[in-house]
Amino acid sequence: MADFSGTVSVIDRGGEFFIFNIQTEEAPYLIGQGGQNLMALQQLIRAIVGKKMADGPRFIVDVNGYQQDRLETLKSLALDFADEAKRRGQPKWLSPMNSYERRVVHMALADMPGIVTESEGEGETRRVVIRPKE
Repeated sequence: MADFSGTVSVIDRGGEFFIFNIQTEEAPYLIGQGGQNLMALQQLIRAIVGKKMADGPRFIVDVNGYQQDRLETLKSLALDFADEAKRRGQPKWLSPMNSYERRVVHMALADMPGIVTESEGEGETRRVVIRPKE
């Protein structure tokens, strides 16, 4: 069995949303390839909390700031893809991502003139498409 050590800090975002950030030297094991282990850990914790508190607070689990860095990268990528979609007059598709990441992309581009975003696909292949507004 692996022996992990680290600390957990809780960031309160207004009492309705929390970030549980785990600081550890074993981050690669908790994050996994493309964040898969981290997403699985978060789903497990949500399932446990959901059984105890039906209307519990919303939260994300982060490891060494991975989620925050990923979200900033997604926002930047979304803006670049939106500029390219407008410039070329053609849609751009982002890689498949989870619902939270898709929401971040939609919100990042919500006020951008000349652009429309929508989600396409099912399950693990669901992705955001960025289209120039007609």
